[in-house]
Amino acid sequence: MRKNQSFNDSGPSGNTDGNDGKTIYSVCPRLKAFSDWLLKIMVSGNLEAVFPAATREYAPLIEELWNNAAIQATYDRRSELELLPIVASYFLERVVDILRPDYEPSDVDILYAEGVTSSNGLSFLDFSFPKPEPAFDIDTTDQHDSQIRYQLIRVQARRFGENCKWLEMFEDVRLVIFCVALSDYDQFAVNGDGAFVNKMLLSKKFFENIVTHPTFDQMDFLLILNKFDLFEEKIERVPLTQCDWFNDFCPVISRQRSNSNINNINSNPSLGQLAFHYIAVKFKRLYSSLTDRKLYVALVKGLEPVTVDEALKYSREILKWDEERPTFGLSEYSTYSTDASSFSH
Repeated sequence: MRKNQSFNDSGPSGNTDGNDGKTIYSVCPRLKAFSDWLLKIMVSGNLEAVFPAATREYAPLIEELWNNAAIQATYDRRSELELLPIVASYFLERVVDILRPDYEPSDVDILYAEGVTSSNGLSFLDFSFPKPEPAFDIDTTDQHDSQIRYQLIRVQARRFGENCKWLEMFEDVRLVIFCVALSDYDQFAVNGDGAFVNKMLLSKKFFENIVTHPTFDQMDFLLILNKFDLFEEKIERVPLTQCDWFNDFCPVISRQRSNSNINNINSNPSLGQLAFHYIAVKFKRLYSSLTDRKLYVALVKGLEPVTVDEALKYSREILKWDEERPTFGLSEYSTYSTDASSFSH
């Protein structure tokens, strides 16, 4: 870029400082030396040996590096950094506190850390829905459900290929909950061939592989579109068309924009709400074309327990509908519509 810059008597134009070639992305020699040393440690494969033993020693330096203007200018262009975790800023802003000897992670810390885990295992959790608060209009159904035990089996998608032996374990599963991060539409990851691929397209392909697998034949699917809070903020500055699958997204926005209340989808919806509805319908139509069945969709903000609880309660309702379906059957008046464009939740 410097070769194409025009020079005058006062020096080069653009974001430079005199004739020394510095830009807004330049760091001081001390921080550069630390960064170069850290990169060498990572390349040599000795990162685990150096950290976390020396982590506390370098915590103030990492904090200084994060607050450096050059690093912040680079982070402003984070959409161009394919492998940077979306939770990086959360931990880098708290690096000194997190690395204190008496540090105890909060629930929010654990939720954020889950996004960068390297675990590829399988885990499960037995749970029941809590009893409702005492009230005059007590729902006896909820009282009964508080005694029913459910089991949630969680599988990491990473390296979960078509030949995975785990799939044979799920023949007694009644509902598949498939989670997709809405904010992934402009992010990239490395696929099995070593190429960078849009994360949403990877999720789409994985979704196709799972719903068409014989293990899940005739099994209900609940698609959870997660991270709506991040998505709503991002879409105001990064167009949804960054993902090729969404290249026909062209909403009509009202001048009177609504707030972020997700229940206002039918009354002056925000750009984020319109985009969420659009993505949900895209998955619904894809699912219908592959299975000729109805896909259920729920919106979740992973850091807000209330929305997670609502999604789990919705999954419970799906199981109930499945039990009642043979009794009521499918008719033109049935609530079990198979219309791919239907969107009732």
